[in-house]
Amino acid sequence: MADGTEKRRTCVIAVDGSKYSTEAVTWFKNNVYKPGDRVLFVTAIDHRKHMQYGSVTMTPGNPDSITHAFAAEDKKANEILEKVKAVTDGSGMDCEYFKMSGEPGECIVQKAKDTEADLIVTGCRGLGTIRRTILGSVSDYIIHHSDAPVFVCRH
Repeated sequence: MADGTEKRRTCVIAVDGSKYSTEAVTWFKNNVYKPGDRVLFVTAIDHRKHMQYGSVTMTPGNPDSITHAFAAEDKKANEILEKVKAVTDGSGMDCEYFKMSGEPGECIVQKAKDTEADLIVTGCRGLGTIRRTILGSVSDYIIHHSDAPVFVCRH
C-alpha cells in the first residue's frame, strides 16, 4: 500500500491427516509463508458416512454406536490438528486451528469466505479422472467454489 502499511495476508490450509496434506503444509511453510501471515489450518468432520439415509441400520443393535462413531471422528480430527501443530511448531507462524463439521470442501471454502482469505492451499491424492468423477474431490470442489486463489499441491 502507498502509506507503507501492508494488509496482513490470510492463508487457509486444508488438512486431513493424509501424507498429501502433510506435504502441502510443509510446502506452504517452506515456499509461501511470510512473517506476519495469518495461517488457518482447517479440518472437517463429515459424519454423514456413519448414516444411511432411509435405513433403520443407523443404530445396528446399539443405540450408542452413532455417538461412539461421532466421538471417534472428533478424536481423529483432534489428532490431525495435533499432527499439523507438530509440523509447524517452532516455525514462528501465527497459526490458528479449526475443526469444522460438514462436507470438507464446503467447510474449507466457507472458512476462506468468512476470514476473507487471500489463498487456500490443499493437497491432492491424484485420483484419475474417472475415480474423481465418481468419488468427487475436495480439491476440485475448492477450485470451483472458492473466491480466493487456490494452490493444489500434487504428490
